[in-house]
Amino acid sequence: MKKVKLGFVGAGYMGQLAHLPHYIESEICEVVALAETRTRLARLVAEKYRIPKVYSSHLELCQDADIEAVVEITADSEHAPVAIDLMKAGKHVLTEKPMATTLEDARKMVQTAKAKGVKLMVGYMKRYDPGVVKAKEIIDALRQSGELGAITYVRSHCFGGDWICNIGQPISTDEPRPERKRKAPSWLPPEWSDSFLGFNNVFCHNINLLRFFLGEVRKVDFVELSKELKAKVVVLNFGDFLATLETGWISADHWEEETKIYFEHGWVEVKTPPPLLRNVPAQVEVYKAGKIQELVYPRSPWEWAFKRMSEHFLECITKDRAPNSTGSDSLKDVELMEEIFRSYLVRKGLL
Repeated sequence: MKKVKLGFVGAGYMGQLAHLPHYIESEICEVVALAETRTRLARLVAEKYRIPKVYSSHLELCQDADIEAVVEITADSEHAPVAIDLMKAGKHVLTEKPMATTLEDARKMVQTAKAKGVKLMVGYMKRYDPGVVKAKEIIDALRQSGELGAITYVRSHCFGGDWICNIGQPISTDEPRPERKRKAPSWLPPEWSDSFLGFNNVFCHNINLLRFFLGEVRKVDFVELSKELKAKVVVLNFGDFLATLETGWISADHWEEETKIYFEHGWVEVKTPPPLLRNVPAQVEVYKAGKIQELVYPRSPWEWAFKRMSEHFLECITKDRAPNSTGSDSLKDVELMEEIFRSYLVRKGLL
């Protein structure tokens, strides 16, 4: 089988610990180039993984005709401009979530992918967690069979905690980090930029998971984002039922995140693991109430969502398939993010 010639942009913490090793280990991929603005760091990482070409800019990588696809792991506000440059050069791209920090940029990314005929995949690794995949299959089957009745309510809860789980340390140097200009929606009052960018970075995952499990959100019913409150609440309307998104932070020694889907006669609960906990899938609980009164805990293989995501990206290229987290699908998360903040600010008379 012909191997995918891959370029990699970004040799920081997440690039080294969560993404790059999977492509190095892949039997259907050859990492041929690394682009990183910190030149000494780039050289050290390239030496460790025996990557033959090192570039100081993704623009140099764009000119490399050998490269078919690129994994881009940079700061949130850089995802759009970097990915657009790469796609204009004819490269398939996997970019980290969130796909962009403004709806305008996200739309440009989708338009560019379509115009150039390349694949744009967004790194929502939770969609590739084997426990999440199993839960999706169970939820779909229950909705089709009606065994537990209709969905009545959904609760998505993420309060964070320890997401690193002693994964280890990447290669580092004393080189200064490049200056990054953070970009928020142009309509957003400047004093709300940090709040928006932080919320978008973490909780886009939860919005994406809700859509993955349940379909599209009809409208945003209610939002409470007050800066004075440590926690935030969003009520999303799916038409036949409501879903609440509860977000915050806690100094826990574990990862506090779950999605619970209530039916008339039971529930499906999905507890997602800390992002950097290797080879531990989401825990799934199925409760069948009524006359059945049964709790079931379906088991999933010991696999890491990040690794499965990398395998999926490569398979989409070699087999010419659409990714399970396309740019056009992920665009809807950006639309909802902006609507959540716009809804709150309008209600409070701040916009």
